[in-house]
Amino acid sequence: MRLKDMLKNGINRLSSCNIENGEQDAKLIAMHVLKMDYTKLFMRLDSEVDDGLIDMYDALIEKRATHYPCQYIIGTTEFMGYEFHVEPNVLIPRPETELLVERALELTDETDSCNVLDMCCGTGCIGISYILSRRKAGHLRDRLTMVDISDYALGLSKKNSFCQNVECDIIKSNLFEFRKASEEDYGFYDVIMTNPPYIRSKDIDELMEEVRDFEPRLALDGSEDGLYFYREIIGEARNYLRDGGYLLCEIGYDQYDEVQGILIDKGYRDIELTKDYAGLARIVSCHK
Repeated sequence: MRLKDMLKNGINRLSSCNIENGEQDAKLIAMHVLKMDYTKLFMRLDSEVDDGLIDMYDALIEKRATHYPCQYIIGTTEFMGYEFHVEPNVLIPRPETELLVERALELTDETDSCNVLDMCCGTGCIGISYILSRRKAGHLRDRLTMVDISDYALGLSKKNSFCQNVECDIIKSNLFEFRKASEEDYGFYDVIMTNPPYIRSKDIDELMEEVRDFEPRLALDGSEDGLYFYREIIGEARNYLRDGGYLLCEIGYDQYDEVQGILIDKGYRDIELTKDYAGLARIVSCHK
C-alpha cells in the first residue's frame, strides 16, 4: 500500500468517528510510526509502506478512534516550541497555557536572575520552557523548583527536565507543605506560576471525551466551585514571594471575578488579566 492511501484510510476512519482534528492526528500518527518529519512524510506520499508498519498504523488509528488522546499515543507534544514527553495519568499541556509562560517572561524581561516556582507542575512544561526561553535571552542564573503531588507528574517532569538539559529541584508536596517541612533554604521566589486543577467537580462529566475519559481527574478537579486551589495557593504564596514578586495563575474562562476577589482580599496589587486566543479570560498576574 502506498503511503498516501494509508493516510487516506486513517483520515477517513477518524472522520467517521467524529474525531476533532482527525486529519491532523492521522498525519501525526503516521509520522510517529514511520519516524518521519512532516516534510519527509509528504515527499514520500507515493512510496510503498511495509505491511508491518501499516498494521501498526491501523492499530494506533483504531486507538485514536476511541477518543484516546493523540498525544498519549505518540508520546510527545509541542509547547512553546519545545518537545515535551507526555504520558497517561499526567495532564496534556494546552496551547493556551503558553500565555502563562509568555506573560511571566514579559514581567521578568529585565530581571537578571529569577528564583522560580512551578506549582502543580504536571509535565514540567511551564517551568522548563520558561527557563529555556530565559536562557535564549541570555539569563543563565535562574533557579527553578517544580512541585506536584502526583508521582506520575514528578517522574515525567524529571524526564522532561533531563531531555531539555534544565537543572531544577523537583519535589513531591501537597502545595507549599514542602516549605514548612524542609530545612533547605529555597529562598523567596521572584515568580510563582501555576496551572492548578480548576474545573468544577460537577462539570467534569461535560468535558470532551478525550479529557473526561482519559486525562487524570486529579489534575482537573478544582472542587465544587473550582476555586479550592486558588484559595490555597494565593493565600500561601505571599509567605514565599519576595516583595514585588509575581504570582501568575491560569484560570477558567468564567473565574476571573472570583479569583480577582481572592487576590484583593489577600492584599495583592496590580492585578491584570490576559485573554486567550478566543478572547476568553485565561491568565491572571499580580504583585505581592
